[in-house]
Amino acid sequence: MTSISEEIKTLESPIDVMYLMHKAYMIHSNRTVSLAEKAMSGGSLTELQANLEGWLKHLLYHAQTEDIYMTGPLKDIEHQDGRRPARDNEKEHDELRLLGGGIADYVEKGDKGALSEDIAALVLSREEEEHANLVHKAENAERALHQALGEARVVDRTRRRLYQKIVEFQVTEFDHFENEEAFVLPLVKGQMSAEQELECSRRLLFDDDSETTRWIIDFIYNELESGERELLKQLESSFSGPAPT
Repeated sequence: MTSISEEIKTLESPIDVMYLMHKAYMIHSNRTVSLAEKAMSGGSLTELQANLEGWLKHLLYHAQTEDIYMTGPLKDIEHQDGRRPARDNEKEHDELRLLGGGIADYVEKGDKGALSEDIAALVLSREEEEHANLVHKAENAERALHQALGEARVVDRTRRRLYQKIVEFQVTEFDHFENEEAFVLPLVKGQMSAEQELECSRRLLFDDDSETTRWIIDFIYNELESGERELLKQLESSFSGPAPT
């Protein structure tokens, strides 16, 4: 699997740009987890949120583009152990989308999100009672929790839970990258022509539907070492026609 600490020195084929992209995303996710850890002790939630939103934006685009231009065209070969890399890769993308959406929703709700989980548990535990009575009890429970915990403690708990969710997302991301590099990239190299790989790589690096088409590749450049940036520059120069601007 791609290592953050080791420099990538060669790209054997266009789709190997995935190693550069995975490395850049892993560096960014490590930085986000570090910010989340600091936030548990009162660190900036604003900086954490900005990094987290960038992480989720990139992963969502990356997964969608792979589904269409990378795993979509592949013949779904079944291994002896029952694994089907193309299908499984898309399932892992769905898991990342689900987890990422949950984190984004949690950030938006803030402290209310932390309390709502406890309220939901209370409501479900009393499902035999009438709905109106449940709502009333839930409202009473929410007020009681606010009074018992105090706003500062609610914030602390929210920050701890957010950190746990972010770490869970990172573990899923890293596992996905490892599986992708071990099982999917060999299929791409075995089934796609050099021209198809090149176009898939271009789609992963440039967002043709955005006014700022370079927002992905510029981010990748900024996260890499100088030698890796040169590899990316060489790949970019090989795209047919002028690079999007």
